[in-house]
Amino acid sequence: MDWPALSALLAPYGPVLLLIGCAGCAAAWSSPSPGELRLQRIDTRLFRWRLPDLRTMLTRRLASSPERLRAARLRASVELCRVMTAELRAGRSPAHALEAGTAEIAPHRAVDLTEAVSLARQGHDPCDALLRAAAEPGAWGLAYLAACWRVAATSGNGLALVVERLAESLTREEALRQELSAQLAGPRATAALLAGLPVLGLLMAGGLGAAPLTFLFTTPAGLACLAGGLCLDAVGLWWTRRMVRGVLSALEP
Repeated sequence: MDWPALSALLAPYGPVLLLIGCAGCAAAWSSPSPGELRLQRIDTRLFRWRLPDLRTMLTRRLASSPERLRAARLRASVELCRVMTAELRAGRSPAHALEAGTAEIAPHRAVDLTEAVSLARQGHDPCDALLRAAAEPGAWGLAYLAACWRVAATSGNGLALVVERLAESLTREEALRQELSAQLAGPRATAALLAGLPVLGLLMAGGLGAAPLTFLFTTPAGLACLAGGLCLDAVGLWWTRRMVRGVLSALEP
């Protein structure tokens, strides 16, 4: 097959082919997983596939990012301490307060406290279970809650006051984290924009008749430029995300 002739024939349609490829990648990204397809073969009523809108795809992808999960665990810890403080002030037992707080944060599915609640309901010490849950990124507030629980159990003092102060401290940490995230939104947006500029350059060059895809995919120099550009683009995005994560992770003890 005469690849130079084929490339020259397809060169005027380079931008259109690039857009079609991007649309195909988006469709493949939003398609059902293999597990969903297997379940669909078992019972077709379980899944009715449709192409989700852009907002649904972005929400689903961003909600599972490490930064979002870390922030969700911190918010869950704050809400847990607030509910426990209210329950303890109302005269409830620590076990009942922990159960009520866990029920409040259960819809978020950010922190799994099933083991701790079960131990507290049976009259056992839930501190070890809280420490295991605190090992998740962003859930470090549970380690302080376990320390407060253990000190109150051994000294006989009330738990409401220390949990209330812990909730206030975690609230300040969450506010600081949100402020930093807002300050870092500009650099992250700039990095994403710079990463997308090469695609815009290809579209503009194709519109001017320069046939950039022919150069990139049919010549050794073009292939080297393409590989180097993709590597630098990926390294730039990775480095930006690494710096942002480093700043936000510095807030955790």
